[in-house]
Amino acid sequence: MHIEPALLSYAALACLALSTHRLRRDVAFDGLPTVATLRAFAAVLLILAAWRAVHDFGPYQGPVAFIGMVSIAGLPIVLLLSRWPRGALITGIATAAVAFGTLIGLG
Repeated sequence: MHIEPALLSYAALACLALSTHRLRRDVAFDGLPTVATLRAFAAVLLILAAWRAVHDFGPYQGPVAFIGMVSIAGLPIVLLLSRWPRGALITGIATAAVAFGTLIGLG
């Protein structure tokens, strides 16, 4: 099963969540990138997820799979952000690392 688009989508949604002012205040990590940088990185991650979905599932099923995987990735991040915002963002970093590792062939 190809899960890279879902992992990249989760990481992108975590970046978008971290670009909101309320979550930046609640999480309070030191040395956070700027809001524009996080949004640009989220856009790159979503483009990579769409490309990977089209590559894995074909030109007809790929966009549908991409939308489904973004929707599926949105559920755990919303649930985690409501209870453990730091945990949701740490898992976002972990999913990005796993996704990039599988993209370059380490996994």
